[in-house]
Amino acid sequence: MLSFWEVANRAMNTGRLMKMKDFDLNIFRVVSRLVKEYDIKYDPKVPIPSDDDLADRVFKAGLKLYLETGSYCIDTERVIKFDEGEVREALRDVDRAGESLEIGEGLEKRSLFKRKVEDRRKPVVLGGVVESNPKEGRDFVQLYKSIAQERIIDGIYYGPPKTIEGKTWMLGSPLDCHASMTAVGWMREVLRSVGRPGLHLRDACPSAIGAISVCDPQNGIRTTDAIALPTISELKVNFEVLNKVAYSLHYGCLRTPYWTSMIGGFAGGPEGCVVVNVAGAFNAIMVYHVAGAGYVMNATVLSDPPINTVRPTLWVRNLGMQALARNTNLITGGGGLTAAGPGTEQQLWEIASLGVHFSCAGGHVFNGGRKSKLVKPTQGSGMEPRWEGEVARAAASLSRYESNELINFILSKYEDNIAPDRAPEGYGFEELYEYDSVCIKPRYADTYAKVKHELEQKGLAFD
Repeated sequence: MLSFWEVANRAMNTGRLMKMKDFDLNIFRVVSRLVKEYDIKYDPKVPIPSDDDLADRVFKAGLKLYLETGSYCIDTERVIKFDEGEVREALRDVDRAGESLEIGEGLEKRSLFKRKVEDRRKPVVLGGVVESNPKEGRDFVQLYKSIAQERIIDGIYYGPPKTIEGKTWMLGSPLDCHASMTAVGWMREVLRSVGRPGLHLRDACPSAIGAISVCDPQNGIRTTDAIALPTISELKVNFEVLNKVAYSLHYGCLRTPYWTSMIGGFAGGPEGCVVVNVAGAFNAIMVYHVAGAGYVMNATVLSDPPINTVRPTLWVRNLGMQALARNTNLITGGGGLTAAGPGTEQQLWEIASLGVHFSCAGGHVFNGGRKSKLVKPTQGSGMEPRWEGEVARAAASLSRYESNELINFILSKYEDNIAPDRAPEGYGFEELYEYDSVCIKPRYADTYAKVKHELEQKGLAFD
């Protein structure tokens, strides 16, 4: 496979110079053509399609899009392109890497495996909340303790708080390093306090210096842990993320690329968005070198409101995951952004839609459901990733047809209330959990039991 250092050379020296607006417009032109060429059509009545041929056509269109556009390096205004032979060889390397990798250590070691479409093996569950949302200090620790104590959780996604020592920090600053290193120290405290010191961590420090700072086999990110690598919509990278890749290649930790295609942006509608969604996987393979060294998370959002629990976004991610599961050896998964906030019945229904729609497509839980637009500090808890994991594991027994029927029922519970002025804002951590004991409060427990009972009545069998 082409070395990362050659990829970096194309990003810095030999790639074609192009203005960003021209790159974006080229994506729109190519996607518009490929949607017609491969006859890709969105049916809102079928948010979970069962058409294998459609999934394969989407994969071919995504590959063709990436071959024509490549990735765009924002810092140099150069296009990183690859020929078809280089991409095909990289796909063979993904196959050679095998269908599983180990995450975590000791009693918390897990096998993270490639799931297939309609795979009845239960998905792995990585929980988390919106990075930067928890307050620093004990609030941070108590929130993540509520996640780590849930036995369904196989790993945790986290990021540094937005303040450190009471001060807002800037990307690449000394306080960035301080916030990053302090946060991973708190995470180690969390894991020890619940008796799970070997649990897998997925670090979401936004800067390269932050990610590099936390790599420490004793007190920070170990080689069985991972660092998150974003792809800037659409198909863009920068030096921050490329430096993360470079360092991780030397250090030896896992890499977890993620990307979010946008409905209403340069990808166009759902049909174009799913093509771009699949193309994002090739950036993960070619630029971020994920083969054998990590797992990927694909997502899509509306441009307004920025959530992914509505029909078109569920269709895009589900079909994109099916395309990747059928045509690559990538280990895929997802989380999600909800309109409603924690502690509300609506958010539990939205999270249920997330668990159902990527479980049947061959995905794992790689984040947990989080409110898109936060209105309170520390707005999240262990219940949300627990619930998403429970639903995803139960839904592994369903076919795509059965999943589609169930998700249409779930959507009927909230799809008329996704607008910001209608979706309930939810509650903060201390309103949902007893702060010191980290036990869920009765009101939230009752809401959870109500939604779970309704899904059981629809035939979903929980562990």
